[in-house]
Amino acid sequence: FRALLLVLDDSRFETLRHANQDELTQLKNRRYGLKKMKYALATVREYQDLSVMLLDLDWFKQINDNYGHDVGDQVLIEISQTLSQSLTDKTIISRYGGEEFLIVLPDTKHDSAMMIAEQLRLNIAEHVMKIEGLADFNVTASFGLYTLTHEERDCIAQGYKTITQQKTVARTSPLIKPIATQRAESQIASMQKLPSDICQRLISTADKALYEAKHRGRNQVVSANEMWAEKEGGKQLLYKSR
Repeated sequence: FRALLLVLDDSRFETLRHANQDELTQLKNRRYGLKKMKYALATVREYQDLSVMLLDLDWFKQINDNYGHDVGDQVLIEISQTLSQSLTDKTIISRYGGEEFLIVLPDTKHDSAMMIAEQLRLNIAEHVMKIEGLADFNVTASFGLYTLTHEERDCIAQGYKTITQQKTVARTSPLIKPIATQRAESQIASMQKLPSDICQRLISTADKALYEAKHRGRNQVVSANEMWAEKEGGKQLLYKSR
């Protein structure tokens, strides 16, 4: 019976590992990466910022077309190893899809995140791909970065709470308004303060910066915070998407 329990535990561990892990790169997969990102947003402390970056390998389709998908897979594996070796255990790294990777940096301010992204860019560009039967070559990556400051997070949370309260009150009968309102306020206090699509908002904002990095010539880091400040006089991109 004890041996059976051990077998079941091992089987459960393997099932969870495969469910959360990208088979090729051994990084966390997209679903688990988003889950960890949501948890990081829910547990970030009051005065902490959170930074998100998307990176996409440049000209990756040409690698697959010219050398074959096996070489493309090897590139993805080695770049994933470079990311894992360059970042701390607290960083959330996942393969977001294809040749695109999502990196979440809890408790990381914008300037620090930009330095980390620039160092990652250099590490990737300097890594030499040694593929048997082929000449050595390098790949580059473009980065889009966005930092959600604690001030902006508080503003979004407050706006979301107000909207939720208004919807709750609107559905409440006038005859039972005092009791229902008390219950609603209690439920709101125990709910996640941020809207359910907050992760996608952050990623979408970083993706706009990534698109700009590609537009500017690739192999560079673009900050959505800086990009929006230049265009809108300092307004944050995430406010506009609300």
